[in-house]
Amino acid sequence: MPSISFDGRSLMIDGRRIWLVSGSIHYARVARGLWRKRILSAKHAGLNCICTDVFWSVHETEPGEFSFEDEADLRHFVQLIGAEGMYCILRPGPYVGASWDLGGLPPWLTTIPGVTLRQSNPAAQGFLEASARFLGAVMEQVKDLQLTAPAPPDTESTLPGGGPIVMMQAEHAWFCHHPAQAQTYLGEIVRYLRENGCEVPIIVGNNFWQRVDGAFDTWSADEHLATDLRQMRLVQPEAPRFVSEVQCGQPDHWGEPHEHRSAAWCLNRLGQILSAGAQYNVHMFHGGTNFGFNGGCSDRSRDALITTSHDCGAPLSEAGDTTPMYWAVKRISMFASQFGQVLAHLEPDTFHAAVAPLHDSTTPGLIHLRGAQGDALFAFMPEANRPEQVQLMLPDGLTLPVPVGQDRLIWLLLKANLGGVAELTYSNLRPWAFIASKLLVLFGPAGADGLIGINDAPLAVTVPAGRSPLVETHEDLTIVVLNDQTIDAATATRRELTIGSAGLDEHGEPITIPGWASTTTVRANGRTHAKRVTRPRRPSAPRLTRWLQAPLDQVVDGTSQDYRTIEGPAGLEALSAPFGYGWYRLTFPAKLAAHVMVGHACDRLHLFAEGKPLMILGSGAASRRDPMDLRISGQLVVLADNSGRFDDGWLLGEHKGLYGHLYEVKPVRLGRPQAKTGPAPDPFDLGGYFRGMRQGERPAATSLSWRVKSIGSQPLIVDIQDLPFRAMLIVNGTPVGLYDPQHTAGTGRYLLEFGPHLRRRPNEICLALFEEVKPAPQVSNSIKAYQATGNVTAKAQWAFANWSMPSDQDFGPPSSAGTALPSWYRSTFNTRETDGPLWLEPSGISKGQIYLNDHNIGRYFVDSPTRKKMGPQKRYYLPEPWLRNDGPNVLTLFDEHGKNPTGCRLVYSEKGAFG
Repeated sequence: MPSISFDGRSLMIDGRRIWLVSGSIHYARVARGLWRKRILSAKHAGLNCICTDVFWSVHETEPGEFSFEDEADLRHFVQLIGAEGMYCILRPGPYVGASWDLGGLPPWLTTIPGVTLRQSNPAAQGFLEASARFLGAVMEQVKDLQLTAPAPPDTESTLPGGGPIVMMQAEHAWFCHHPAQAQTYLGEIVRYLRENGCEVPIIVGNNFWQRVDGAFDTWSADEHLATDLRQMRLVQPEAPRFVSEVQCGQPDHWGEPHEHRSAAWCLNRLGQILSAGAQYNVHMFHGGTNFGFNGGCSDRSRDALITTSHDCGAPLSEAGDTTPMYWAVKRISMFASQFGQVLAHLEPDTFHAAVAPLHDSTTPGLIHLRGAQGDALFAFMPEANRPEQVQLMLPDGLTLPVPVGQDRLIWLLLKANLGGVAELTYSNLRPWAFIASKLLVLFGPAGADGLIGINDAPLAVTVPAGRSPLVETHEDLTIVVLNDQTIDAATATRRELTIGSAGLDEHGEPITIPGWASTTTVRANGRTHAKRVTRPRRPSAPRLTRWLQAPLDQVVDGTSQDYRTIEGPAGLEALSAPFGYGWYRLTFPAKLAAHVMVGHACDRLHLFAEGKPLMILGSGAASRRDPMDLRISGQLVVLADNSGRFDDGWLLGEHKGLYGHLYEVKPVRLGRPQAKTGPAPDPFDLGGYFRGMRQGERPAATSLSWRVKSIGSQPLIVDIQDLPFRAMLIVNGTPVGLYDPQHTAGTGRYLLEFGPHLRRRPNEICLALFEEVKPAPQVSNSIKAYQATGNVTAKAQWAFANWSMPSDQDFGPPSSAGTALPSWYRSTFNTRETDGPLWLEPSGISKGQIYLNDHNIGRYFVDSPTRKKMGPQKRYYLPEPWLRNDGPNVLTLFDEHGKNPTGCRLVYSEKGAFG
């Protein structure tokens, strides 16, 4: 059985160094039938490792009931990685973040009495016990797929050992300093993994906020990578430097513009990482899709809801198409993996002074690294006034003119050991691949003069301007030179080089590139073979047939038999509706006319009375948050929309739906607060984990306090919104909750009840800031208070109905008069092709859910009730494996406002979700 160890340079398998060039692909965001295809695309982009997150909520939907089958077959995904000879980094959590609903944690955790997530304390014991059970189940699936396990006799992998897993990550992004929690929570996660059979190195992705025994730290950042990673060597000299998340882009949010980073930006960052002797994971390499209700919410805003497309500007698009980012990542990643032995042997402690490679610098940057297997040079060119050529003076005094070309990053090798068969003494062209210990591939600008030294023997070449490669035999090696345009159309395999393809498909055939009519194969002996290729024509898009409708009139007017009695307010999680929507029905004993406010609710509540829409409460477009006048003749129906849970932040684990009463309220005039200065409050009075906070750090800070009289025994509702400071709400000396402009989404509503919080004599309401502000800030527009004068739903009869797709017989001809009520629609289409990316382009509908055959594609958001175009997503991907070519495909939509779907159409498009 192989053994894995590590030092300050790299991981080692049986003492032999490996160099990880990794990219993230989440199997839960990709249809199972596309897993191998996406893995192959990563392999042909030069990656030798796949990093994948394990989303707990996918595998344990009910406590103790695990699923690792079909689309949740983690084991099969890892086996596919190994079959391609690639390594795997597994991130089993239990928390993984990743823009996923609740950061991957299952919602049923929030129903455990007194539960606190991502920490250890007596109330959190239920969370820790559940985490141990889950990690045990995961390890049962993958324990024998670690590289340290015995190799099965029928393995297809070229890797030694039982499988491709070489590292595991415990938890994720625990950006908080709390040493006790490092031992009792993070340390426990490491222990659970070890006790359940983890034998590979364990990493943590906490950016050194909190060190963890038994694991080494990785780094994730966007700026100053070369300098930060040098400093990381001083902090953690015993472990390799690894950047766990190089983010080529960010998730998109409904109602916000689509933004993406440039390929040049990404190439610069990857170059900085390598120039610091570090390895990397491109996150995401392929973003995939937030199927179903799995898209989360960013903690910076309650409205920052993540789109169904999780494209993230990744190198490989949501539908698997290559992008400009793909070619940039491929250029440097192929070099990094092909020449990994040189990079893995670079000296970690022999950094020399260098010109810093700043992205916006106006001057070139240069870094030179030495190593036992050769030296590496990285030159970073400025954006403006970029030179056509730079003159490098080598250690032996030789001047090497290096052509710059289209990229701002140049990498070169000196005295590099080529697999023990030769030495690449120098080259002014960029090395890209070394195939079968015989074929060396280099590239540079078309027409440039190339100088190549093999075993000190010089070779002068001219970089070809066309698509045909220059092939030379020199020092018993085959030298192939391509220009910096043609290199993107090159595919390196273990035995040969193919030019004119974007990689190889599952059958080993070249994937065609637009504009290329032929491929050229160069074998290790220098022989070439040309082959004409035909790019398949994109088929005509199928047409949707006549739409059918299943109205929800009886659910909306409260007469449906689906309603069941409940005792009172309850979150959707407690009502066995952890995802999506749920229907509440409140029946009042008499007519209601009051100025009311909801104590606890999330996210959006669609209110109906007598079968007609009233208003929307909560967050998002066309909704309201302040008190409202409510007139009900006897019954109120509420459609609760769970738009996605926070994936991080101080509010992680919030309940969804209508889980609080409605109160009749009147505003309370707070007046001017009394300001004073004292030690900042201690956030850890309220829990063990708060992102961005450090235990014991309590500088001088400002507090603002008001005195408020109680009216009877009714609650007081305090509403904080858009306060630009972090603060703790303290009532009568007792901490109640924390507010942060980012980590609580810039909003907070606190229901202060008589007894636990309030008393009969005047109450002190204190807003204790975490910083000193002079003069005292004006907060009258950010904090409001409302005195409840009565609980208007205390005597109501409560009932609940699950939201679900109607049966086939419920669908019929659509209403000619139309409807403003929630409704289901259905259409069918036929297709002969299931290979190309098919998209749904919605038009005329509002907000809801898409289903294809038996699969929930995800949320759509086109228009708000006020006809505000939401965007930025324009198309919704229908994965090829979920299409049928042997019968009709069934497309089903749920629209919250019953908008007409006849404007929707199907298209084949390479523009993607946002183009």
